[in-house]
Amino acid sequence: MKKILPSAELWVNNSNPAHVARAARVCYASEGGKKSPEELCDELASRGHLSMFRHASYYYVFQSGNTSDVPACLCVALTNTPFVTCVYYKKKGMDGRIYFLSTNGQYLNDNLKIAKILTPYEVSVDRFVSRALELHFPTAFMCLRYTVCLTTQISTSRELNRTSPNSIAEQSTRYVNFGRPGRGITICLPHWYDCAHWTKRLLANVAWKCGEWAYRMALRLGLPPQDARGFLPLDTATRVVYTYSAFEWRHIFRLRLLGNTGKPHPNAKQAASLIHEEILSQHRLFAGPDASLT
Repeated sequence: MKKILPSAELWVNNSNPAHVARAARVCYASEGGKKSPEELCDELASRGHLSMFRHASYYYVFQSGNTSDVPACLCVALTNTPFVTCVYYKKKGMDGRIYFLSTNGQYLNDNLKIAKILTPYEVSVDRFVSRALELHFPTAFMCLRYTVCLTTQISTSRELNRTSPNSIAEQSTRYVNFGRPGRGITICLPHWYDCAHWTKRLLANVAWKCGEWAYRMALRLGLPPQDARGFLPLDTATRVVYTYSAFEWRHIFRLRLLGNTGKPHPNAKQAASLIHEEILSQHRLFAGPDASLT
């Protein structure tokens, strides 16, 4: 039985197949898979597993008005669509507005007509940022999307998943067999462990070891991993990939880091703090040293 500490890793976010495949492989603990990113993405699409494409990020900048190819009604709809983060810049005397928009691959796949209209206005993240800087429009930076891979306890991932907009790829306890040689159960240490009295640590270790023993015994007795997982301790480590815009991350941080609606669980607060540190350092490269996500 291995023990680890919680951790968070910021991934470079883009729309290419490698990014989608990387998130999908976390679900099956198959980071060393033989399929190419393109092959894996084709397989996901053919099987209807489109949720992984929510981790792909797309950016658009366009101007509304009399000469725009984007209908005004679509601009209103995009501004109020939960799967799109959209803000606009308006200056006195300007014809229309300049829209800054980010969204995910599944939304575009599910709305091909909208995707076709937006395609001429797709920009790279660098161009998106530079356009916002040209206009001195820092609000646009809140549309930037960040992908984080979090290692935490199964119990803590449930806390975070409940408040998320559901762009999640989590390691599966149904398909991943923790009883294979060289794998075993890994415990992600809870917040209280290091400072606890030795009796509490002893109790925890006995409980974790019993859970591991019961899981392995269930596999030997013929239960498949999807049923044997009932014996896994809630402190078993899991890996979760989240991709959200800065607006959405700010909402999560206010709930799980600041506790705006109630005191967060210490494990969830610790996880939110790790994610916040990873994202804020990157966000400030775009939005400036004084930018905040809380």
